[in-house]
Amino acid sequence: MKTKATKTATRRIGAVAKTLLPGQRTGERKIREQIRAGHNPAIGFLHIPKTGGSGVRALSRAVIEAGQPFPCYFGHAWTVAEIRERFPDMKLALILRDPLERMISGFNSRLRQGRPAHSDNLWRPAEATVFAMFPEVSRYLDALIADDEWSRSAVAFAQKHVTHLRWNYRHYFPNRKAVRENAGQIALVGRLEATDAFLEALLAAGGAAPDKVAGLYARAHEAPVRSASVLERYSPDQVARMRDALAGEYAIHDALAALADERAAGGPATGAATGGPATGAATGAA
Repeated sequence: MKTKATKTATRRIGAVAKTLLPGQRTGERKIREQIRAGHNPAIGFLHIPKTGGSGVRALSRAVIEAGQPFPCYFGHAWTVAEIRERFPDMKLALILRDPLERMISGFNSRLRQGRPAHSDNLWRPAEATVFAMFPEVSRYLDALIADDEWSRSAVAFAQKHVTHLRWNYRHYFPNRKAVRENAGQIALVGRLEATDAFLEALLAAGGAAPDKVAGLYARAHEAPVRSASVLERYSPDQVARMRDALAGEYAIHDALAALADERAAGGPATGAATGGPATGAATGAA
């Protein structure tokens, strides 16, 4: 765990680097450092929170340590527009998860302050306010489908200030139109329930030799409570209302899922990083 002195030193080094290299933000420098370390500059993995990306990040480290190339890793804060601006020739891969289940998992992850995987990811003041209002995810879900002004305001506040709620599909793609506009940059779209198939395609796209990376993947940061089990206490009508409240999220998710299915069926696609066709790595229902 980083000490206070280490964090202070890191901030100071970052400030100096920003002064010396004003044309590059910290995130961009980290990607270029990855490329120098052996990551494939032709393709990157975009980690949408609570879609299995922690395991992919761990895999990337293991593959690089094994002397094999792997796609660049883009953390939560990046948007597709930013990546396209700064790395216009790089293709992207990502994993999809049902928006409602992703939201529940994200809420619970921040409620636990990222534990057990993280021990120093404490709440910001605004997040602490959210979890004082909603000490458990069921309280938040109840407010999501409530009609009173307090509930609507509290939900809006939570969506703005809880990081894993703010970093939703709309953070990466503002709307369905943005999905189609960026379709040429998207090489692989996987689904959480078929992660193994996605990783096989991702490793191939990155250029790793299969015999050199077999057995390196291990699931990481799995929640102690499954999102689907949280919804069991609600009626089908209530769950449908929750999904309606996330209509914008589902529109983007479904556009990405349709893109994956189109690629898997041999529809229009831009070549993936290895020169082959871009594909939907997983085709099961989300």
